[in-house]
Amino acid sequence: MNLRCNEVLSHSRIHGHVLEIGTGTGINFACLHNNTRIIDYTGIEPNYHMHYYANAATDRWNIPFKVRLSTNSATNMTDIESNSIDTIIMTFVLCSIPDPLPKQLLIEAHRVLRSGGELHLLEHVLSDPNVKPITNSFQKLIEPIWTIVGDGCRFIPTGNYLDEMKTVYSKVNYENIEIPVPLLLIKDAIKGVLIK
Repeated sequence: MNLRCNEVLSHSRIHGHVLEIGTGTGINFACLHNNTRIIDYTGIEPNYHMHYYANAATDRWNIPFKVRLSTNSATNMTDIESNSIDTIIMTFVLCSIPDPLPKQLLIEAHRVLRSGGELHLLEHVLSDPNVKPITNSFQKLIEPIWTIVGDGCRFIPTGNYLDEMKTVYSKVNYENIEIPVPLLLIKDAIKGVLIK
């Protein structure tokens, strides 16, 4: 939560009309609840059963800004106007979206962002085979089981999708990091910002 709240979702970064892709249980409200720079929040969560938990999180954290949840797909956000969002946040979402949808999602996110708007993300990634060959091999071996346990999460080279976006967004910055968790299998991650 320290990485999530103080680096990826810090109050200095998240502001205005906020869109979260993959609201899930509403875990990020723990980071956002006291951010006075947020005007309103729209959460995209296709799994309607998660809305109960997200709504409970808004009550638990006493969210002061308007919250709207949508079941629309993030690859076709028909209920969100072009150039209307200041900040998009995504934490551990791309890993659970099959090809070619991650690229479509990032292009659709670009459409709804205002000029200068930012997409902040934190994602699991496939370990670099040149740096961690054993971890990389093990991830590939157990991926069929991990996909079930991790609710669709796969070990993918997320950096490849972000590199493709360098021709779409005005700036794409990301870095490979290690998440401070005890399970070696999911330590490798990417933290990044894409600017329209």
